[in-house]
Amino acid sequence: MNLYLVRHSISEKIIPPKKDFERELTQEGIALINKASAEWKKIIPKMDLILTSPYSRAEQTAKIIAEVYGIKGKLIIENNLAAGCSTGNLIDTLSNYEQENIAVIGHQPDLSHHISNLCCNNHLNISFPPAAIAKISFNGQLRFGNGKLEFLIPAEAY
Repeated sequence: MNLYLVRHSISEKIIPPKKDFERELTQEGIALINKASAEWKKIIPKMDLILTSPYSRAEQTAKIIAEVYGIKGKLIIENNLAAGCSTGNLIDTLSNYEQENIAVIGHQPDLSHHISNLCCNNHLNISFPPAAIAKISFNGQLRFGNGKLEFLIPAEAY
């Protein structure tokens, strides 16, 4: 399995009465994820499935990526991927799918923790900016410490 962890793009600030899960992408965030995902297609030609947090900004990010990859019908909202998702919950969620190339759209600091837990048994400190993508490959079982971090690309690279 190739797991692509993607942080949602740039979103609105929290301004009451709007709740955190209602925050949407800014125009800058929309443009950034459109540009970044078009560039990703050059090095990641195929995504089989996109799983996303139910938060508005993550769903918006996922929909843009699905459109760029032409897989709108292969986008699934997973409540387990909401902010605060543990790596154990991520593994449990992914175990329900058999696709080879899966993107997961989520939040910080969860994504950094997932990389650290999946690749280094929690011994890695990572910066994961908005609209960044990381690839973790698994040669065998999807479990703690069994992943190989192939790359982490910030959107600013484009």
